Amino acid sequence: MTSPRILDYKYREFFGRAFNAHKDSYLLPADVLEHARLDLQHEILKYELGNSLYDAPDLVKNALRSEQSERPRVLDIGTGSGRWALEMAVEFPHADILGIDLAPPSLTEVSALPSNCRFEVRDANLPFNEFAGLFDVVHCRCIELGIVNFHGFLFNVAQTLKPGGILLLGSGYAQIFDEQHEPLPVTVEGDPKFTWLQRAAGEAYVAM
Repeated sequence: MTSPRILDYKYREFFGRAFNAHKDSYLLPADVLEHARLDLQHEILKYELGNSLYDAPDLVKNALRSEQSERPRVLDIGTGSGRWALEMAVEFPHADILGIDLAPPSLTEVSALPSNCRFEVRDANLPFNEFAGLFDVVHCRCIELGIVNFHGFLFNVAQTLKPGGILLLGSGYAQIFDEQHEPLPVTVEGDPKFTWLQRAAGEAYVAM
């Protein structure tokens, strides 16, 4: 379940969009529309991974195997809409999944959360001292925009892993290039150079 501070979260509103209440430098919204974009991003990345939530399945499944002395733990940094964390909670019901971000996910039914999944509001640029050595798998993807010092961030993330833990990093760049390796502009239906392939790539680019 989510904590009370998640349920009572107060957003900032600009031009009709809701933004996180903690960090001015992160410029993307944190509302239902943004989380819908992140859900599309989630599906694109899952498709690229062969309809899987993660790469290196043997390593991940071994790290999260049920026959351990304590419940496995997973940390999802920059959880966004929470889709990855929620689906991991379903795939690994014996593991505890924690998603963190500057704002909570836009969950329509909090009561429907898996009992092994929860979310917290926190800034990933701050040290994870209370998480030291806790997690078997740490996942973060497409979070570059919100990270001030990526080297320092990776150092802090590494401290959260148990010995032998798995770090999953991911990002993406959707673009179509011509024969001269120049990026093709996104066109709209009716333009002379419009193709549906460019339209699909444009939608993927926006989602990323």
